[in-house]
Amino acid sequence: MDRREVILEGRPVAYALKRSRRRTIGFVIDEDGLRITAPQYVAEAEVERALEAKAGWILAKLDKWAARPRAPELSFVSGEHLPWLGQMRELIVEERGVRTRTALQGGAIRISIDPELSGELRRSTIRNGLVRLYKREGEAVMAPKTQAYADLLGRRLRKVVIREQKSRWGSCASDGTIRLNWRLMGFPVEVIDYVCAHEAAHLVHPNHSRDFWNTVEAICPDWKVQRDYMRLNSNSHVYF
Repeated sequence: MDRREVILEGRPVAYALKRSRRRTIGFVIDEDGLRITAPQYVAEAEVERALEAKAGWILAKLDKWAARPRAPELSFVSGEHLPWLGQMRELIVEERGVRTRTALQGGAIRISIDPELSGELRRSTIRNGLVRLYKREGEAVMAPKTQAYADLLGRRLRKVVIREQKSRWGSCASDGTIRLNWRLMGFPVEVIDYVCAHEAAHLVHPNHSRDFWNTVEAICPDWKVQRDYMRLNSNSHVYF
């Protein structure tokens, strides 16, 4: 996407512009800001006119997102809490052994680290250990769900990859590979079901057409509820 800026009602507004085969100009505003998808043949001046025509709506939506509470930044010390399948689990950091080990124990996430570590190295070691845990457990939870939805749709799923993605919850490649964000493990299972169904539906429709959403609804009837939950809560989750 190309990064651009426009002045709307006297305010500078940054946006990302993507060209596609769609026939109309589309607007999306979320925690990542303003994104526009426009047909290949539409001139940039026409895109800016469309922006100006929707200036009031755009500014109101951006202000609403900006006003949402943000989660505190983690220090990676015992007593903090991490999101896990819709609940908050206490982080317990133990200084023992040389190898970093992570485990789920009761209502806690326990990690053991080298007691000699300090400063930024200690912090990054704990974070990396937690990310490995989220990825490992994420694969165990999300890969079977995604495969089940692909089977329902009669489509071949090449593989599921759990990875770190800063701006996307999931994606589906043309070769049938679906990539899911490990941070999804912070959401309730119903939300994870929706994202897995969403990406599996892209095996049928590589777009967000009406047919695509009909396919999502066929395999995940409450998708709107789960999508709205994500939109309302993604900004306040404790992420790292």
